[in-house]
Amino acid sequence: MKVSILVAARNEEVTIKSCLESLISQNVNNNVCIDILIGNDASKDNTEQIVTGFVAEFDNIKLFNIPQDRTLKGKVNVLDFLSEQTDAEYFLFADADVVYPSSWVKTMLNSLLSADIVTGVTVVEQGNLWSNYQRMDWMFALKMIQVLSKFGIPVTAMGNNLGIRRSMFEKVGGVRDIPFSVAEDFALFKEVIRVGGRFEQLFSKDVLAVTQPVSTLPQWLRQRWRWMQGANKIQLPLKVLNYLNIIFYPLLILFGVFFNELLWLIPVVYVVKSATIITIQHQLGLKIQWRDSLMFDLFHAFTYNILLIYSLKKPKVHWKGRVYKSE
Repeated sequence: MKVSILVAARNEEVTIKSCLESLISQNVNNNVCIDILIGNDASKDNTEQIVTGFVAEFDNIKLFNIPQDRTLKGKVNVLDFLSEQTDAEYFLFADADVVYPSSWVKTMLNSLLSADIVTGVTVVEQGNLWSNYQRMDWMFALKMIQVLSKFGIPVTAMGNNLGIRRSMFEKVGGVRDIPFSVAEDFALFKEVIRVGGRFEQLFSKDVLAVTQPVSTLPQWLRQRWRWMQGANKIQLPLKVLNYLNIIFYPLLILFGVFFNELLWLIPVVYVVKSATIITIQHQLGLKIQWRDSLMFDLFHAFTYNILLIYSLKKPKVHWKGRVYKSE
């Protein structure tokens, strides 16, 4: 059984060493062959030099400088090029700023024995209050996706922790034949579902990867706006629920002015969501951040309502030093 880990890398000198160290430390069965393909996407820092050091030491790591004169753009161009360099039966998509548990490959492959596409869990590294809020935001969203998936409701996938059968990847035309999107993970997932593919959202510490937080609110808004390019294309009922979740507190306060009996819902919902985020941390085997858990819903309401206002301008999408039109 052969699996290729495809890693798109652009200006990742700060994080790619930790990423590769985690990928070469995978515990897999003897019948599993892993190769790690790094696509250097016109990096302007020391990314290439760092990866070259790993290539010299490990035979299963390969570095490719991605041609920039192809018709495809951005990360889609990298993934398409890398997928052509291997005959592996399974693809795992990883990001160069993410660190993966040693059980990641084994667990993802076990899921791919029955599913065509599978998503793991990625959270932000623990840190200050702002970092911990992002950490909880990621895990809360993925938990909701997992709950819906248990009812057979597909939502999306996450490109930094994703596995797909090669046969399914080729069936949908890879990323090449999918209309270009900065949310290439959602676009690929959508095509797999369209052709009847089986999906699974995993939710355990065995696939729990860790990435870096964004430092400021403006950076967070840009990140979430890029993600919204995919989120805005989900099924209408799910989209409505998503927006209702964001504006829930403002709506309650507004209607509570006229119907005071509705105001009691505010503390009830707050307690339920706080208890949920605490339960999620326990389920993933993480140390529970009690103070930050109790503040999570306040941060969530504040930041996502700002995001809604930000999105009204339909700003351009910024990603890895490149700028794209909003979709």
